[in-house]
Amino acid sequence: MMPSPVEYPGSELGRAALDRRLVSGVAWTAVARWGGQIVSWASMLLLAKLLSPEDFGLFGMTTLFLGFVTVVSEFGIGSAILMLRELSPGEIRQMHALSLLLGAAGSILSLCAARPVAAFFHNSRLEPLVAVMGIGFLLSGVRVVPQSVLLRDLKFKLVSGLEALMVVVQALASVLLAWLGMRYWSLVLGGLIASAAASLLFYIASPCAFARPVLGQLRGELRYSRRVLMGRVTWYLYSNADFAVAGRFLGEAALGVYNMAWNLANLPLDRIATLIFRVTPSIFSSVQHDAAELRRYLRVLTEGMSLIVFPVGIGVALVADPLVAAAFDKRWAGLAMPLRLLALNAVLRCLTILYGQVQTTIRDVRYGMWQGIVSLAVLPVSFWYASRWGGSGIAAAWLCLYPLLNGPPLFRVLRKIAMPKSEYLRAIAPAGLASAAMAAAVLAAGLYAPALRPLPELLARTALGAAVYLGVLFLFFRGRVNVFLSLVLRPKSAAA
Repeated sequence: MMPSPVEYPGSELGRAALDRRLVSGVAWTAVARWGGQIVSWASMLLLAKLLSPEDFGLFGMTTLFLGFVTVVSEFGIGSAILMLRELSPGEIRQMHALSLLLGAAGSILSLCAARPVAAFFHNSRLEPLVAVMGIGFLLSGVRVVPQSVLLRDLKFKLVSGLEALMVVVQALASVLLAWLGMRYWSLVLGGLIASAAASLLFYIASPCAFARPVLGQLRGELRYSRRVLMGRVTWYLYSNADFAVAGRFLGEAALGVYNMAWNLANLPLDRIATLIFRVTPSIFSSVQHDAAELRRYLRVLTEGMSLIVFPVGIGVALVADPLVAAAFDKRWAGLAMPLRLLALNAVLRCLTILYGQVQTTIRDVRYGMWQGIVSLAVLPVSFWYASRWGGSGIAAAWLCLYPLLNGPPLFRVLRKIAMPKSEYLRAIAPAGLASAAMAAAVLAAGLYAPALRPLPELLARTALGAAVYLGVLFLFFRGRVNVFLSLVLRPKSAAA
């Protein structure tokens, strides 16, 4: 018998208990994720020295197609288990079998599509890569349901530990294989080794039997999954259109540079955001019928997210030049500008994920689907046009269009949960104003300070920016920061 999920009882005591779950979940996720992230960052720098931009570019071409198949083969089953808390053990076993079947279908599809994908990119080396990477779909099909059950039951400590272990295994395997001269195959095989280890460990941690899927019994669950899937498919297509355009029209080397810029700009913020986004779907689903609590969690989480992602994203943009000069050789020339633009866009991306989760929670998935369709119609064409200016042009298209496309759905979510726009803006004001002061100080220092070597300049800019950011926060927004810290450190008293 599977453990029953924690429900929100609608009282102050229940609010405090849920707050503690949120804080402890983020804390355990942070410990595990950052441990793995240190290894991941180190491995990326080592791989950049062991491999060439062409190797990264070739691997990036394969992940475009396989990532799409992953989205389709998962079919939103994980989200359905996470959000639909009334599922019986028998229905979960049926969905587990369905997940495995879809994973097998993804493997077969990747094998069939290997040659067309290679033809699209005019690169015959892609054919065996795509075929081999397809094995990962079968492995993920074993993992989806056990992992989702653990998340539904708020086992964040266990889930985050296993995911961190997967990151470490992938990093170590990739570096070892690259050192052995496997070139781009080291990236492919490293991911497969990590996926196999994760699937085995998740199944051991949350064993779930299989049952023959009876589609008639799963009609409601599959309807929900299908709607989630449609939104994810459009999101995936427009989110990866920049890589497709860079690979098709700019070539392997340019794609490798752009891919590295994307990773450096987004990985730090994605790792930070995942600490919260791994926890928040369960929290939002627990209060989905309480608009006041939805508003409170959206406000608190937005303020907390902005306090972290604003200085990190804007900080990466400010130190892009010395960072690239200190960490990379001349093969990576042209990396700084797309890194700067993508880091700024990453800040916006992190904030939009939160309101997107609320949109799913309140079942406004039809609008989310059309939002994805509009983005899919606008962004790829824009990337193609902007590619005449190289990777920097594609990054600039992201930064210009992403806010315009995500403004209307944000305002719609705020209206549906009766949250004034001014309340939302007040949530991001401390981080926004402190980051503006940080940027002004770092830019001014760059104009008037004497020239330094790349590494000392990187350290000096980072120290100055951190000092100004923290100084502004505690000088002008100490009360707001204390309220937020009280929720993090003493959730029971804050909730009361």
